[in-house]
Amino acid sequence: MDGLNIGLSFSGGGYRAAVFHLGALSFLNSINVGDGKTLLEHVSVLSTVSGGTITGLKYMLSLAKKQDINDMVDELYAFLYNENLFEDFFANLEKGRTEDGMSFIKLMANIYDNKLFNNSVMGDLMDCVKNGPVERYSANATDFGNGLPFRFQVKSGLMVANDDRRNLKREDLLKITLGEALACSSCFPGAFEPMMFPDDFKVGSNGVMDKKGRFGIMDGGIVDNQGIEVIELAEESMRKKGKAFDLVIVSDVSSPYMDAYSPNKQMLPKCIGKWTLGNIQKGVRWTGALTTLLWIASILAGNHYLIGAMTVVWGLAAVVNLIMARSKKKLVNLLSKTIVGNITPWLKHLSLADIESLLMNRATSVLMMTSSVFLKRIRKMSYSSLHDDEEWHNRLITNTIYELRPEEKWAFMRKNNNLPEYLAPSPAMQENSRKAANMKTTLWFTQEDKDNGYPEAVFAAGRYTICYNLLKYIEDIQKDGDNTNENHELIISCKQQLMEAWAKFQENPLEGAI
Repeated sequence: MDGLNIGLSFSGGGYRAAVFHLGALSFLNSINVGDGKTLLEHVSVLSTVSGGTITGLKYMLSLAKKQDINDMVDELYAFLYNENLFEDFFANLEKGRTEDGMSFIKLMANIYDNKLFNNSVMGDLMDCVKNGPVERYSANATDFGNGLPFRFQVKSGLMVANDDRRNLKREDLLKITLGEALACSSCFPGAFEPMMFPDDFKVGSNGVMDKKGRFGIMDGGIVDNQGIEVIELAEESMRKKGKAFDLVIVSDVSSPYMDAYSPNKQMLPKCIGKWTLGNIQKGVRWTGALTTLLWIASILAGNHYLIGAMTVVWGLAAVVNLIMARSKKKLVNLLSKTIVGNITPWLKHLSLADIESLLMNRATSVLMMTSSVFLKRIRKMSYSSLHDDEEWHNRLITNTIYELRPEEKWAFMRKNNNLPEYLAPSPAMQENSRKAANMKTTLWFTQEDKDNGYPEAVFAAGRYTICYNLLKYIEDIQKDGDNTNENHELIISCKQQLMEAWAKFQENPLEGAI
């Protein structure tokens, strides 16, 4: 029997994800297993998405450089806390220009390379997968040429990206920078445009790569925000060699909950909202006519100041009228080619409030569909592939940022005596989890976030939530040993350490926070 084998995945979710997973990682590194290694040192496969890739790549680079893990944790937390990527972004705006226009995501890749990874490349990670502990790492993105996952992977001495369909050469993939891999993995729609391969990559800027097969890459959360598929593929590969994971931990800052849709409230003042397109067009015409009369009158009166003013107003009215006429013509021509046909007679009856409502409600619903509905559905399908498969019984932990808030599942389990009394989170811990879960998905901490203690709350939540889940897991497998082996005894041997840490967290949820 080989040693304890753990798979770990970090979900997407911006800085909230990066800091929560960093907390979980630091705690796993603090628990010593009976064989002289920490739980973190038994993680053989790591899969990360979007914000989780910030933590994943930094951890992998620390292994490659043989950096102390605690030093890496301190260094990354300081970066996330102090570095304002928003300011860095606008300070380096000129560097984001490409032949296709401004590329915000290429600019972010450069910032990551310079500020976070010191221009390291994927090839730098090769030694750490050859010599362990992580044998396979994947920074997950989405191929916007075929809708499939695109993975920046290092495993068993090989560097692969996605699959053979792209015909990408290994020597080129090794030169992809960590900042570029992170930018692709965290390139969420709406905020960024796809990162074009090879154009936006440094390896493609030398002109030696074939650009005929260029394609875009975006956020990995579009197809799998929890990074679960890589874990399943790794398990499948291990099975062929007679191996398997003893435990898989899915660390996740997303949740199954979502706010219900509600129509947007009118933002325009009512007096302006009542204006129709027909009224505006008439108003512009009347303004032009009246200005023309006043202009003629000022000429006859010899008032040079009035002549100048009326000339400017008349010119503006003429420009607006011309723009409206041309826009109307183009819109009519465009609509005439669609199913709605010629709707010109009805357009003039639309008020500005109507237009605001039509545009804002559609924009809100599309945004909600892509950022919530689709992601929640994909999340459920990903988890179902694990929870509905008996092969994963007693081999799975989900570590979620929201689960220790008041009135979550733990409360119902405790009420029904399905959770040991000592595992019920303290009121302070519940409130800290509420705060951590409420942090928005962003790529920076605002001063208000810092003043309200969000970074500390999220990091602490990552630490005590994984402690809770490990203890709960041990309680479960001690009652039901089905599908376990002697390696699980190594996990059970950690129970005393976990209970001591949990007692400290109960007293002070921020115990061990940076």
